[in-house]
Amino acid sequence: MGKAPILVLLLLAPVLSGCLEVPIKPCEDSECFPLSNEVLQGILSDPSSFDVISMATTESKLKVESLTTYSTETQQGEIFWSVAKDDDAQLRSVAMRLSLGTTSIDTEIVEGASNTNIRLGNVWYEGRDAVPEYKEPFFDIAEQAAADPEGFWPSFGFDTTSISELDWTITGDILDQQQVATGVNETHTIVLEMRGVPPRIVGIELYGFDDSNFVLRVYTDDEFELQLQDDLPRSAIEFTIGDSNVLNSEITMWGGYVPSGFTSEVNPSELSFHVLVSQSDTESSIAEMNLAEIEANVTDEDGNWWAFNYWDYSGDGWFSAGDFYEIRTNSTVEARIGVWDHWASSWTGELSLPNSI
Repeated sequence: MGKAPILVLLLLAPVLSGCLEVPIKPCEDSECFPLSNEVLQGILSDPSSFDVISMATTESKLKVESLTTYSTETQQGEIFWSVAKDDDAQLRSVAMRLSLGTTSIDTEIVEGASNTNIRLGNVWYEGRDAVPEYKEPFFDIAEQAAADPEGFWPSFGFDTTSISELDWTITGDILDQQQVATGVNETHTIVLEMRGVPPRIVGIELYGFDDSNFVLRVYTDDEFELQLQDDLPRSAIEFTIGDSNVLNSEITMWGGYVPSGFTSEVNPSELSFHVLVSQSDTESSIAEMNLAEIEANVTDEDGNWWAFNYWDYSGDGWFSAGDFYEIRTNSTVEARIGVWDHWASSWTGELSLPNSI
């Protein structure tokens, strides 16, 4: 999925860079409504004039959204990101929508408490985390993006110095403390929205002459609400076991570690490994082990053995990132390993969410 939006991002590469920041230089009252062209140019010439990380440091309640759209002769596409936090409520939200031609993905995760909310399209589900740990999302995403710069991350960066020399038409509403500036360069019409005294940039809109657009907006305080819903359908954890490896002509193995991106902690007794075999277009389980058993040796109806092992590698008592699992067999039957989530009464990974942030 990370490769699909590359074309979209390239369309806006000349103007998207750096971080999303707020103006830190105050202006004289007489210049604030509306700003003079020279004062705005001075604000934009500061490379640190629009920085999400700085905003996340000072704002306990913050939401940033971006929408990138493009159109070619053969298809249209868009990428939408929304990242929000409420430090006081210890809640965070990450939403992503990707539309590319006829393909669409639309998800959101709200977390921070023992129950989580997961949206897939228009349907909400309830997830869980036995040991909830609130992570400030903007710093968390920045760290992940630095570790994996080729990954698929929110496009919250904008280099204001690239538009600092434009001539701006500026209007202001002193009652609402709102100002709107409009400028044009060789490729885009650019609209900036500012609020407050001194003025703070809360919106950037780029409308390309090639039908590519980019809209970035910032919300704080009472401009949005972040909360968890109750009594939703339960969702199984997003964990699956991959394909097998043949160790030699007699032994087949499935094994590995729970990935670091798995951020929940789950009681091992709520999960069971199942050996699933297809028969007449249906799957049936021929061997299983509940993870609370830690290890088991099972003989199937054909006399073949199945050795299950689960190691709480972190020693925290939960099924969590870093834990190790292994299933070995002498059977030659074509099978896959499924994980049954007893809490959700469904197989894990069924929601098919993209990589979690």
